Amino acid sequence: MKTSNIVKVALFSSAFLAASMFFTGCALTSNGTKQKVALSTSNGKPVVADIKGKKVNIPGEVKISRRSGATIKVLAADNPGYEDTQFIIKGKNKLSGWFWGNIIWGGTFGSTTDGAAGSMWKYANPNFTIPVSEKR
Repeated sequence: MKTSNIVKVALFSSAFLAASMFFTGCALTSNGTKQKVALSTSNGKPVVADIKGKKVNIPGEVKISRRSGATIKVLAADNPGYEDTQFIIKGKNKLSGWFWGNIIWGGTFGSTTDGAAGSMWKYANPNFTIPVSEKR
């Protein structure tokens, strides 16, 4: 085999390997493991909520896990005049289009990476209304 052919084969192999690595975990690199969602309250009034120990203002936007979702708690201690309420956003809502592209380009390794990270999921409707109840 000529030296020029060996170089061509080596370059092609390197390019193919680089492309395979680039497309591996496609949803992970393009989507990430969290998604921004919009939260509002059922009565339209602002409240302070607790998500995994972090205080957030509603209405507002937060990033939550695509895989495990989140539990949003509106606590009377943080919101005088309100009763304690809890709202669960379930993860694994809908498969992301990036995941399907990854099956084609990245194969089993890439789709497994996306599955393990949770980035293969997305929230079909990223707008959630948190039910709140004012004390009477």
